[in-house]
Amino acid sequence: MQEPFGQRGRLAAGIALLAVLAGLVLWAGAVPSDLMTSGHPDEVEVTPNREAYVGEQVVLGGRVVDTDPVVIATRASGYGRFTLVNADDGLQNSDASLEQGDRVSAFGHLEDESTLVVERTTVGDVSGTAYMLLVSFVGGLWAFGRFARDWRFDRDRLAVVPRDDPVSLRDVIPGTRGGASGGDRSD
Repeated sequence: MQEPFGQRGRLAAGIALLAVLAGLVLWAGAVPSDLMTSGHPDEVEVTPNREAYVGEQVVLGGRVVDTDPVVIATRASGYGRFTLVNADDGLQNSDASLEQGDRVSAFGHLEDESTLVVERTTVGDVSGTAYMLLVSFVGGLWAFGRFARDWRFDRDRLAVVPRDDPVSLRDVIPGTRGGASGGDRSD
């Protein structure tokens, strides 16, 4: 049976598929996922020009530097301080009160140049993010290892094909049984 588009058609389709996949990944990372990131001015725009945003809905992110009342610093140096009114009442993803050092994003109305009346607050979970990245990395290594063990690239057909004999670490690491050294070691 003859292929309708041949090797070049398959190669072009593969490249097009990879381009579409890369575009979808970039698009998914750029699309706002909820109200907290949906086009409202943020701390980058608000902090240097506070008076222009008084009375408007804004999203401010920063570290909690004081808890009575809740005050955040939008700059790493500790500057760009805003008092958050009702920050604990609008807390979305935690049952505990905000503590010093928490990384938060708060959505609400800027009442004056240094006070945000909060409608919604979220806490950034650094340990959860680190865990997610670690598990994703380990899973990616496992998937790559499985792929490299069981599949190979056939240059004649320009295709990825299953290996006749899957590769194992013993085949790759010198000095192991059946490895690159060519036999058993009897020490």
